[in-house]
Amino acid sequence: MLKVKIALALVEFCERHPLLIKCMRPVANVPVIKDRVPLLVRAYMGATSFDLHDVDVNMGRIGIGGVDEIMFGSELLWVLHRILDRLGPEGRDLALYDIGFLTGYYEAKDALRKDKWAPKVFLPLMTEGNLLQRVRSDALMASLFNKVLQMETRIIINEGGWGGVVEFDYSSTPIRAVLANSQESTWLGPAPEPVCSYFAGGAAGHASAITGEWFQGREVECASMGADRCVFEMVPAIETPDELARRSLAEELLELDPSPWHK
Repeated sequence: MLKVKIALALVEFCERHPLLIKCMRPVANVPVIKDRVPLLVRAYMGATSFDLHDVDVNMGRIGIGGVDEIMFGSELLWVLHRILDRLGPEGRDLALYDIGFLTGYYEAKDALRKDKWAPKVFLPLMTEGNLLQRVRSDALMASLFNKVLQMETRIIINEGGWGGVVEFDYSSTPIRAVLANSQESTWLGPAPEPVCSYFAGGAAGHASAITGEWFQGREVECASMGADRCVFEMVPAIETPDELARRSLAEELLELDPSPWHK
């Protein structure tokens, strides 16, 4: 509990002194600090997503906190929707959801195991199990968890060009996520039904990876239909054939090791 209080106090100090943090950004990017200080700590010191990316020109790879990035223009979401239209509406939405789920799940799990995002002393708070129960029963833990999520989504989604996450609420079931300026709704609206299948899968994959429990996501409000923002809900997943196949692929993806191909 003491380490939660200390971490929360430091985070709140950073939030109360934005000008100081702005001045600290050059310090956060000094090579000796850049190579040794955890990514989230550097982010609270003012480093942006652009500062936090690692580029390996020789290998032709780009990552953040040791996690490979798959970077593409938002136009590709339109392309994916249109190409997958050939599967029919149900097949298209399932394929897009699965793509989003697998990438969201992998990024969160890989960030935890790469051990570069947060100080090691805090990792057990995320990995020792019963995370949802602890977040929902401990106000301090909930506050710290929410602040870490806000920073994580700022780095990956908001500064990654996917839109702006304005809410990711784990306090009750269904888990709720709200996205402003969704790239899917921007490129595919107006539409008579929700279109953000990719992000619905990504939100559920992230929730599943972070909590250690399997969640199913759906979009309940979509900007393409005239809503102000896109709203997603995640509930405990039912073990359908599609769900079990999705879980199998998620675990298989985590076991992949591309390093031998790059030696």
